[in-house]
Amino acid sequence: MSFIELKSLLLAQIGIDIIIVVAFILLIRRLKSSHKTKSFDKVVKIFERLLTNADKIAGQFKEQLEEKHLLIRRLNEQLDKRIISLNVLLNRADILLSRRRRKVGINEKPVSLDSQQTEIIGLAKEGHQADEIATLLSIPEGEVKLVLDLKKKFSQIGSEEGFS
Repeated sequence: MSFIELKSLLLAQIGIDIIIVVAFILLIRRLKSSHKTKSFDKVVKIFERLLTNADKIAGQFKEQLEEKHLLIRRLNEQLDKRIISLNVLLNRADILLSRRRRKVGINEKPVSLDSQQTEIIGLAKEGHQADEIATLLSIPEGEVKLVLDLKKKFSQIGSEEGFS
């Protein structure tokens, strides 16, 4: 659940509270005009039960919001850890690639791409964005970004060492 959804839930809670207050005001006005025909105490007890139930529901709603907020915070922390792990892996890949580049001769092709990777790079050269490529090829967007990122890093390493 995103921050925007939390905001909308909070706005819904505020809206429900406003509706309850308006209903309370309307009920009081109606009670004033009709307390002669109905038992005032009986109506007040019904209304007290209604308010008690509404308060209980509002409390449950607040607890659920707090649980969702905590869950989102935990998910964000996990995502941050995964991003850090991916960055470490990319740095390791960079180091390994640079070592491999040093060992590979000038006329040798250092990296071979499979057909899907070639297709991803070709679509990117045509001007397609990562999300479009992912949709076209029915693969995760993260995989497309990884291939494009690695291609960029290979190109940088190649240009630094005189490869084309």
